[in-house]
Amino acid sequence: MLCISEMTNSTDAFFRHRQDDIQGRYRAISQDSRYGHYVRIPERICRCLDYFKVSSSRQAVKERLHSYYLFIGVVDDIIDSSAPEAGREILRQLETRNPFFDEGTKGSHAKLATEVFKCHINPESYPGILARLEELYQAVVSEQKSTTMRAYIEQRKIIGCLTAEVSYLLIQPLLRGEHKDLCRFLQKVGEVGCLMDSVIDIRADVRLGLISFSPTLNDHLHLASEMLREGLGILLKHSHLLGVFLEAMIDNLLDFRFRKGRHPAPQIDSPRAAVPGSCPVLQMPGS
Repeated sequence: MLCISEMTNSTDAFFRHRQDDIQGRYRAISQDSRYGHYVRIPERICRCLDYFKVSSSRQAVKERLHSYYLFIGVVDDIIDSSAPEAGREILRQLETRNPFFDEGTKGSHAKLATEVFKCHINPESYPGILARLEELYQAVVSEQKSTTMRAYIEQRKIIGCLTAEVSYLLIQPLLRGEHKDLCRFLQKVGEVGCLMDSVIDIRADVRLGLISFSPTLNDHLHLASEMLREGLGILLKHSHLLGVFLEAMIDNLLDFRFRKGRHPAPQIDSPRAAVPGSCPVLQMPGS
Protein backbone atom coordinates (compact mmCIF):
# COMPACT_ATOMS: atom_id res chain seq x y z
CA MET A 1 0.00 0.00 0.00
CA LEU A 2 1.30 3.48 -0.91
CA CYS A 3 1.88 5.95 1.86
CA ILE A 4 0.55 9.52 1.54
CA SER A 5 3.91 10.93 0.47
CA GLU A 6 4.25 8.30 -2.24
CA MET A 7 0.74 9.10 -3.49
CA THR A 8 1.55 12.80 -3.58
CA ASN A 9 4.76 12.19 -5.47
CA SER A 10 2.94 9.98 -7.97
CA THR A 11 0.30 12.67 -8.51
CA ASP A 12 2.96 15.35 -8.96
CA ALA A 13 4.78 13.17 -11.47
CA PHE A 14 1.53 12.59 -13.35
CA PHE A 15 0.79 16.30 -13.69
CA ARG A 16 4.40 17.09 -14.61
CA HIS A 17 4.09 14.51 -17.38
CA ARG A 18 0.86 16.10 -18.60
CA GLN A 19 2.38 19.57 -18.45
CA ASP A 20 5.35 18.34 -20.46
CA ASP A 21 2.86 16.88 -22.92
CA ILE A 22 1.15 20.27 -23.30
CA GLN A 23 4.47 22.04 -23.75
CA GLY A 24 5.52 19.52 -26.38
CA ARG A 25 2.30 19.95 -28.32
CA TYR A 26 2.50 23.73 -28.10
CA ARG A 27 6.14 23.68 -29.19
CA ALA A 28 5.20 21.57 -32.21
CA ILE A 29 2.63 24.16 -33.27
CA SER A 30 5.13 26.98 -32.75
CA GLN A 31 7.68 25.26 -34.95
CA ASP A 32 5.20 24.58 -37.75
CA SER A 33 6.49 26.46 -40.78
CA ARG A 34 3.01 27.76 -41.57
CA TYR A 35 3.30 30.02 -38.51
CA GLY A 36 6.94 31.01 -38.95
CA HIS A 37 6.01 34.47 -40.23
CA TYR A 38 4.02 35.17 -37.07
CA VAL A 39 6.47 33.92 -34.44
CA ARG A 40 9.25 36.07 -35.88
CA ILE A 41 7.27 39.28 -35.30
CA PRO A 42 8.07 39.57 -31.55
CA GLU A 43 11.79 39.97 -32.18
CA ARG A 44 11.16 42.86 -34.57
CA ILE A 45 8.85 44.54 -32.06
CA CYS A 46 11.55 44.27 -29.42
CA ARG A 47 13.94 46.04 -31.77
CA CYS A 48 11.34 48.80 -32.09
CA LEU A 49 11.25 49.02 -28.28
CA ASP A 50 14.99 49.59 -28.35
CA TYR A 51 14.54 52.26 -30.99
CA PHE A 52 12.00 54.09 -28.83
CA LYS A 53 14.25 53.57 -25.78
CA VAL A 54 11.53 51.72 -23.88
CA SER A 55 12.78 49.82 -20.82
CA SER A 56 11.34 46.36 -20.22
CA SER A 57 12.15 42.72 -19.65
CA ARG A 58 12.81 41.59 -23.21
CA GLN A 59 12.32 37.90 -22.42
CA ALA A 60 8.94 38.53 -20.81
CA VAL A 61 7.88 40.76 -23.71
CA LYS A 62 8.92 38.13 -26.26
CA GLU A 63 7.03 35.40 -24.44
CA ARG A 64 3.81 37.41 -24.37
CA LEU A 65 4.10 38.51 -27.97
CA HIS A 66 4.98 34.99 -29.07
CA SER A 67 1.80 33.61 -27.50
CA TYR A 68 -0.24 36.38 -29.12
CA TYR A 69 1.11 36.22 -32.65
CA LEU A 70 1.02 32.43 -32.71
CA PHE A 71 -2.62 32.72 -31.60
CA ILE A 72 -3.26 35.21 -34.42
CA GLY A 73 -1.53 32.95 -36.95
CA VAL A 74 -3.50 29.85 -35.97
CA VAL A 75 -6.85 31.66 -35.98
CA ASP A 76 -6.05 33.38 -39.27
CA ASP A 77 -5.19 30.01 -40.80
CA ILE A 78 -8.56 28.60 -39.76
CA ILE A 79 -10.53 31.60 -41.02
CA ASP A 80 -8.68 31.46 -44.35
CA SER A 81 -9.67 27.79 -44.58
CA SER A 82 -13.28 28.94 -45.14
CA ALA A 83 -14.28 28.77 -41.49
CA PRO A 84 -14.91 32.41 -40.50
CA GLU A 85 -17.35 31.34 -37.76
CA ALA A 86 -14.34 29.91 -35.91
CA GLY A 87 -13.49 33.47 -34.88
CA ARG A 88 -16.72 33.71 -32.90
CA GLU A 89 -16.01 30.37 -31.21
CA ILE A 90 -12.53 31.58 -30.21
CA LEU A 91 -14.00 34.75 -28.70
CA ARG A 92 -16.39 32.63 -26.62
CA GLN A 93 -13.43 30.59 -25.44
CA LEU A 94 -11.59 33.77 -24.41
CA GLU A 95 -14.55 34.96 -22.34
CA THR A 96 -13.62 32.30 -19.79
CA ARG A 97 -10.47 33.85 -18.37
CA ASN A 98 -9.07 30.88 -16.45
CA PRO A 99 -7.03 28.57 -18.74
CA PHE A 100 -8.26 25.00 -18.98
CA PHE A 101 -6.43 22.23 -20.80
CA ASP A 102 -8.78 19.33 -21.44
CA GLU A 103 -8.77 16.72 -24.19
CA GLY A 104 -10.59 18.93 -26.68
CA THR A 105 -8.23 21.82 -26.01
CA LYS A 106 -5.05 19.82 -26.47
CA GLY A 107 -6.45 18.18 -29.59
CA SER A 108 -6.90 21.49 -31.45
CA HIS A 109 -4.31 23.99 -32.66
CA ALA A 110 -6.70 26.90 -32.17
CA LYS A 111 -7.94 25.91 -28.73
CA LEU A 112 -4.47 25.17 -27.38
CA ALA A 113 -3.02 28.41 -28.74
CA THR A 114 -5.97 30.30 -27.23
CA GLU A 115 -5.58 28.78 -23.77
CA VAL A 116 -1.84 29.50 -23.74
CA PHE A 117 -2.51 33.06 -24.92
CA LYS A 118 -4.85 33.52 -21.93
CA CYS A 119 -1.95 32.73 -19.60
CA HIS A 120 -0.07 35.79 -20.82
CA ILE A 121 -2.84 38.40 -20.37
CA ASN A 122 -2.75 40.54 -17.24
CA PRO A 123 -6.10 40.53 -15.39
CA GLU A 124 -6.23 44.34 -15.59
CA SER A 125 -5.68 44.24 -19.35
CA TYR A 126 -8.12 41.42 -20.06
CA PRO A 127 -11.33 43.46 -20.63
CA GLY A 128 -9.62 45.89 -23.02
CA ILE A 129 -7.89 43.14 -24.97
CA LEU A 130 -11.09 41.10 -25.27
CA ALA A 131 -12.97 44.18 -26.52
CA ARG A 132 -10.31 44.88 -29.15
CA LEU A 133 -10.35 41.25 -30.29
CA GLU A 134 -14.12 41.50 -30.70
CA GLU A 135 -13.60 44.58 -32.89
CA LEU A 136 -10.89 42.73 -34.80
CA TYR A 137 -13.22 39.83 -35.55
CA GLN A 138 -15.94 42.21 -36.76
CA ALA A 139 -13.39 43.93 -39.01
CA VAL A 140 -12.40 40.57 -40.54
CA VAL A 141 -16.06 39.79 -41.25
CA SER A 142 -16.53 43.25 -42.79
CA GLU A 143 -13.40 42.82 -44.88
CA GLN A 144 -14.76 39.65 -46.44
CA LYS A 145 -18.03 41.45 -47.22
CA SER A 146 -16.32 44.47 -48.84
CA THR A 147 -17.62 45.15 -52.34
CA THR A 148 -15.12 47.85 -53.38
CA MET A 149 -11.37 48.23 -53.10
CA ARG A 150 -11.79 51.41 -51.07
CA ALA A 151 -13.88 49.60 -48.45
CA TYR A 152 -11.49 46.65 -48.51
CA ILE A 153 -8.46 48.88 -47.85
CA GLU A 154 -10.26 50.60 -45.00
CA GLN A 155 -10.99 47.28 -43.31
CA ARG A 156 -7.45 46.01 -43.88
CA LYS A 157 -6.08 49.09 -42.14
CA ILE A 158 -8.49 48.63 -39.25
CA ILE A 159 -7.41 44.99 -38.91
CA GLY A 160 -3.73 45.93 -38.89
CA CYS A 161 -4.29 48.75 -36.42
CA LEU A 162 -6.28 46.61 -33.99
CA THR A 163 -3.88 43.67 -34.22
CA ALA A 164 -0.99 45.95 -33.30
CA GLU A 165 -2.96 47.71 -30.55
CA VAL A 166 -3.67 44.38 -28.85
CA SER A 167 0.05 43.58 -28.92
CA TYR A 168 0.74 46.89 -27.16
CA LEU A 169 -2.00 46.34 -24.55
CA LEU A 170 -0.56 42.89 -23.91
CA ILE A 171 2.96 44.11 -23.15
CA GLN A 172 2.09 47.53 -21.68
CA PRO A 173 2.13 46.19 -18.06
CA LEU A 174 5.74 45.08 -18.67
CA LEU A 175 6.85 48.52 -19.83
CA ARG A 176 8.02 51.30 -17.58
CA GLY A 177 5.45 54.00 -18.07
CA GLU A 178 2.90 54.56 -20.80
CA HIS A 179 4.18 55.02 -24.35
CA LYS A 180 1.42 56.34 -26.58
CA ASP A 181 3.96 57.21 -29.30
CA LEU A 182 5.05 53.58 -29.42
CA CYS A 183 1.43 52.39 -29.54
CA ARG A 184 0.58 54.70 -32.43
CA PHE A 185 3.75 53.66 -34.27
CA LEU A 186 2.86 49.99 -33.92
CA GLN A 187 -0.66 50.71 -35.14
CA LYS A 188 0.62 52.47 -38.27
CA VAL A 189 3.09 49.67 -38.97
CA GLY A 190 0.27 47.18 -38.49
CA GLU A 191 -1.82 49.00 -41.08
CA VAL A 192 1.00 48.95 -43.62
CA GLY A 193 1.74 45.31 -42.84
CA CYS A 194 -1.83 44.30 -43.60
CA LEU A 195 -1.79 46.27 -46.84
CA MET A 196 1.47 44.61 -47.79
CA ASP A 197 -0.04 41.18 -47.14
CA SER A 198 -2.92 42.09 -49.43
CA VAL A 199 -0.66 43.33 -52.22
CA ILE A 200 1.18 40.01 -52.11
CA ASP A 201 -1.68 37.54 -51.90
CA ILE A 202 -4.95 39.25 -52.86
CA ARG A 203 -5.23 37.07 -55.96
CA ALA A 204 -5.02 33.95 -53.80
CA ASP A 205 -7.68 35.38 -51.46
CA VAL A 206 -9.97 35.97 -54.44
CA ARG A 207 -9.52 32.35 -55.55
CA LEU A 208 -10.32 31.13 -52.04
CA GLY A 209 -13.48 33.22 -51.96
CA LEU A 210 -12.24 35.41 -49.10
CA ILE A 211 -13.11 38.60 -51.01
CA SER A 212 -16.60 39.52 -52.24
CA PHE A 213 -15.53 41.39 -55.37
CA SER A 214 -13.20 40.85 -58.31
CA PRO A 215 -10.41 43.48 -58.19
CA THR A 216 -9.66 45.28 -61.44
CA LEU A 217 -6.23 46.44 -62.56
CA ASN A 218 -7.03 49.87 -61.17
CA ASP A 219 -7.96 48.26 -57.86
CA HIS A 220 -4.60 46.51 -57.69
CA LEU A 221 -2.81 49.78 -58.46
CA HIS A 222 -4.86 51.61 -55.83
CA LEU A 223 -3.95 49.00 -53.21
CA ALA A 224 -0.25 49.07 -54.08
CA SER A 225 -0.10 52.87 -54.12
CA GLU A 226 -1.83 53.12 -50.74
CA MET A 227 0.63 50.64 -49.25
CA LEU A 228 3.62 52.53 -50.69
CA ARG A 229 2.29 55.90 -49.57
CA GLU A 230 1.68 54.77 -46.01
CA GLY A 231 4.89 52.76 -45.86
CA LEU A 232 7.11 55.56 -47.16
CA GLY A 233 5.53 57.94 -44.66
CA ILE A 234 6.65 55.72 -41.79
CA LEU A 235 10.07 55.06 -43.31
CA LEU A 236 10.83 58.74 -43.81
CA LYS A 237 10.00 59.42 -40.19
CA HIS A 238 11.82 56.37 -38.81
CA SER A 239 14.60 55.69 -41.31
CA HIS A 240 16.77 53.93 -38.72
CA LEU A 241 14.29 51.05 -38.78
CA LEU A 242 14.82 50.38 -42.49
CA GLY A 243 16.40 47.01 -41.73
CA VAL A 244 13.41 45.93 -39.65
CA PHE A 245 10.99 46.95 -42.41
CA LEU A 246 13.00 45.09 -45.07
CA GLU A 247 13.07 41.95 -42.95
CA ALA A 248 9.30 42.13 -42.54
CA MET A 249 8.82 42.53 -46.30
CA ILE A 250 11.08 39.59 -47.11
CA ASP A 251 9.31 37.51 -44.45
CA ASN A 252 5.96 38.28 -46.08
CA LEU A 253 7.23 37.26 -49.50
CA LEU A 254 8.71 34.00 -48.22
CA ASP A 255 5.54 33.25 -46.26
CA PHE A 256 3.45 33.77 -49.40
CA ARG A 257 5.54 31.19 -51.27
CA PHE A 258 4.79 28.71 -48.51
CA ARG A 259 1.07 29.56 -48.28
CA LYS A 260 0.56 28.87 -51.99
CA GLY A 261 1.01 25.16 -51.43
CA ARG A 262 -0.12 24.71 -47.87
CA HIS A 263 -2.92 22.51 -46.63
CA PRO A 264 -5.34 23.07 -43.74
CA ALA A 265 -3.72 22.99 -40.32
CA PRO A 266 -3.53 19.43 -38.99
CA GLN A 267 -5.17 18.52 -35.71
CA ILE A 268 -3.22 16.97 -32.87
CA ASP A 269 -4.31 13.66 -31.42
CA SER A 270 -6.17 14.15 -28.15
CA PRO A 271 -4.60 12.78 -24.96
CA ARG A 272 -6.45 10.69 -22.41
CA ALA A 273 -6.32 13.06 -19.48
CA ALA A 274 -6.91 16.72 -18.79
CA VAL A 275 -4.97 19.29 -16.81
CA PRO A 276 -7.64 21.68 -15.53
CA GLY A 277 -6.82 25.00 -13.98
CA SER A 278 -3.13 25.00 -14.90
CA CYS A 279 -1.00 26.92 -17.32
CA PRO A 280 2.41 25.30 -17.69
CA VAL A 281 3.37 26.78 -21.06
CA LEU A 282 4.97 30.06 -20.07
CA GLN A 283 8.25 29.77 -21.93
CA MET A 284 8.88 30.40 -25.58
CA PRO A 285 9.49 27.18 -27.49
CA GLY A 286 13.18 26.56 -27.79
CA SER A 287 14.06 28.89 -24.90
